[in-house]
Amino acid sequence: MRTMAVAAALFGLLFAISAHAEPYLAVRTGAKCMTCHVNPTGGGKRTEYGANYGSAVLPEGRLEEASDAAKATPGGREPSGVWTGKINDYFAVGGNARMNFDSIRVPNQQNTPGFALHSAQVYLDLRVVPDRLSFYVDEHVAPGNASNREAFALLWSKDKSAYLKAGRFFLPYGLRLEDDTAFIRQAPGINFASSDNGVEGGLELGPWSNALAVSNGTAGAPETNTGKQYSWLTNIVYPTWRLGASVNLNKNSGADRKMQNVFAGLRTWIISWLGEVDAITEEGTPTGRRKQRAALAEANVEVKKGHNLKLTYEHLDPNRDIAEDERERYSVVWEYVPFQHTQFRLGYRDNRSPPQNNLQNAKEIFAQWHAFF
Repeated sequence: MRTMAVAAALFGLLFAISAHAEPYLAVRTGAKCMTCHVNPTGGGKRTEYGANYGSAVLPEGRLEEASDAAKATPGGREPSGVWTGKINDYFAVGGNARMNFDSIRVPNQQNTPGFALHSAQVYLDLRVVPDRLSFYVDEHVAPGNASNREAFALLWSKDKSAYLKAGRFFLPYGLRLEDDTAFIRQAPGINFASSDNGVEGGLELGPWSNALAVSNGTAGAPETNTGKQYSWLTNIVYPTWRLGASVNLNKNSGADRKMQNVFAGLRTWIISWLGEVDAITEEGTPTGRRKQRAALAEANVEVKKGHNLKLTYEHLDPNRDIAEDERERYSVVWEYVPFQHTQFRLGYRDNRSPPQNNLQNAKEIFAQWHAFF
C-alpha cells in the first residue's frame, strides 16, 4: 500500500510539474489572496506560505518518504521538509493538474461517461530582485495546444503596500473561483480562460486591498479598436469576515459592456460562507440592450482535517427582459486531501432551466484527482 501511495504521488507530479484559487480557504484562514498566491489578486502559483499551508496544514496526514525512516535510528536525520517549489532565492516553480471521470446525463440523449484530462498548468516565478521585482509565467499545457494564461512583470514597493503589474494577467473582478462553469464566472466572461493584456496597480493598506487594471478588452487577442477595458476591485478583509465590490467597463467596436458585483465571505465555526451577486448590462447587441444577473451562495464545511463538504446554489437570469428563462444549479462536492500535493473530489451537479433546453437540464456526476505543488 505504501508503494502504491508513493507511485500515485509521483504520477500526479508528472502531470503537474500551485493550485487554482480556492476563495473559501482565504475565508477559513482570514488571509488575503496575496498571502497564498504570487499574483496579488489570486490564482496560479502559490507563495511559499501558500505551499506550506497546502502541504502541511490542509491534508489529513503526511505521505512519508522512505528516507524518513532514518529519523528512528540513532544519529538519523530529521524528516525531509515541505516542497514549496522554491529552487533558490531567485527562481521557483509550481504546477497544477486535474484528471476527471465525468458522467453527464442529458434528457433525451445517451449518456457517455468517460475520462478526460481536465486541465494542467505550469508556473514559473523569476525573482530578479527578491521581494521587489519579478517576472511571472502561467502556462496552460493540456488539454489541447499549449497557451499562455499569464505573463507579467511585477514590481512591489519596499513596504509591500503597493504594486505595479504589466503584461498579460487575469483581470481583478469578483471571487476567483476554481470552477469556470460557475454562473458568476461564465456570465461576466472573466475567468481562467480570459486573461488580457494591460497594466494593473494595487494598494494593500491594512485590511484593505484595491486593484485597478486598464487592458485591451480583447481577452488577449490582438487589439482591433481604440476602446479599453477598465477593471476595479476593492475589498476589506478581517479574520472572520470580508466584503468587497468590483466594476468592469469594456468599450469596443461591438457591444459595450458594464458589470458590477458585490461579494462577501464569512466564517462561522467550521463553515466558510461565500456569496456574490453580479449585474451585467450590454449595449448595442443585435437585439438591443441586454441585462443579466448572476448569483452564487456557497457553504464549505470542514467536516474534519483534510475533508471539505462544498454545498453551492447558483442562479442566472440570462435576459431580464424575457420571462421564465432563468437557470439554477445545485452542487454537492466532497473534497479530500489525504496527504501533500493530492486532492480527490467527488461531486454532483443538478442543472435546472426551461424544459425545452436539454443541455441546461443535465445532471452531472464527476470524480477528480487534483495533483498540485
